[in-house]
Amino acid sequence: MLFLFRKRRRTLEELEEVRSGRAAGIRAVITVLGIIFLVLVTFLVSMLALTPMLELQALRQQKKRVEELLILKRKEEKEAHDRFRWTADPEYFEQLARDRANMALEGETVIRRPEKNDTPPPAPQPRRD
Repeated sequence: MLFLFRKRRRTLEELEEVRSGRAAGIRAVITVLGIIFLVLVTFLVSMLALTPMLELQALRQQKKRVEELLILKRKEEKEAHDRFRWTADPEYFEQLARDRANMALEGETVIRRPEKNDTPPPAPQPRRD
């Protein structure tokens, strides 16, 4: 029964064939691992390069929105400043009172033009006697 568990010894050619098969397998694994490594390195480098570019683009868009808002706020500030300047002017109040409240100075005659209507006046009705 001992002869069943005994290993058969291999010849040098068989050993060489096994060794070359293992070497080919190791070369294939190393090639695949090298490709995976290159893909990972390329991915990491692209992420390191793209992240600042994307942040820069987002900052440029934010800057554009802020500049547009600044222009709008400056326009509103100018309008408010002009309104304040007008309300501080006594001549403005006098003109406002004359126009809106139909007021006039003593001895002054106010002449108003009739407002323009887009509709024509009604046609005269014939008289019935």
